[in-house]
Amino acid sequence: MKDSKKSTIADSVNSPLFPYEYWGIALMPGHLQMALEEFMVRHVAMTGEKNHQKAAVIRFYSFTKDTIVLGYGQDVDIIKKPHISITRRITGGSHVQTGTNTIAYSFIVPRDGTFSHYEELRAYYANLVAKALKKLGIGAIDIDNSASTIMVDGRIIASHAIWWGIKSALLHGLIILHPYDVDSIAKRIILQKRMIGQSIYSEFAALKKLPTVSLELEHKMVASLLQAPLIYTVVADAILQQVTGGRYRKRRITPDVRKSVSEYVRDKYAAHPWIEKRLPPYRFQEVEEIPGEELAGPLKLNQGYCLFSQVKDDDFKRMSEAE
Repeated sequence: MKDSKKSTIADSVNSPLFPYEYWGIALMPGHLQMALEEFMVRHVAMTGEKNHQKAAVIRFYSFTKDTIVLGYGQDVDIIKKPHISITRRITGGSHVQTGTNTIAYSFIVPRDGTFSHYEELRAYYANLVAKALKKLGIGAIDIDNSASTIMVDGRIIASHAIWWGIKSALLHGLIILHPYDVDSIAKRIILQKRMIGQSIYSEFAALKKLPTVSLELEHKMVASLLQAPLIYTVVADAILQQVTGGRYRKRRITPDVRKSVSEYVRDKYAAHPWIEKRLPPYRFQEVEEIPGEELAGPLKLNQGYCLFSQVKDDDFKRMSEAE
């Protein structure tokens, strides 16, 4: 198992571990994006079975509108405002708001022994994403693998989660490109507070203080590159080059892929049983449990915001402000 403590980013470039398929940058509603994640983990597993050779998938995506994405084992108790856009993902952890101000990255790999433990998968790709951000010009970057975060000056700019399947595995994450509208988020979901020592620290304040790619690079890049849609390409290309060294096969979402994904959307990602109750849960024949993320246990209540859910109190104090 890799060391899960904070680490500083080195400049060395690793050789690609796999032949990669690159599925581009997709801008779609949240339930479609989460359905594509399930399609990709099954695609990688089936490709390995049919061809007897390993291949991995990289894709990037953003969201057409603000969407709350629940963690796999999380209850819906944090939702304050009905009729908002909401879906549930296949990975653990808690809720996060996605929108046009973020870009997500997904790495889906075969379970061929390259990574013997999910901690190795997390450390490997977190390191490459952080290196890419550093090469863009973002400084003072470090990684906290125990909290699944990438940070700038001790504040979170990216966070990720893992699906540790039997035949394939996924790490997906979110990079914050532009500041959140935190006041709007607070109207939609419950933002938690922590008593640390004699003071109270809030997720609201921590979200207000988040660094973003656009703010970090506003004096280093032409302004047009830091606005949508170009900023998606700038960030995605940097990560793609860092992970693959420029060696990959381009893939596209064909009508057959759309048909499969639409079935996942209809039967799961836009359906009440999955969103509200996480039904049906995954089975042990499909995925290994990660400690604390039971496949079919009771849904967890009163969970904090995803970016901060695993952050230790001492670190959270620096990310937030005392009330």
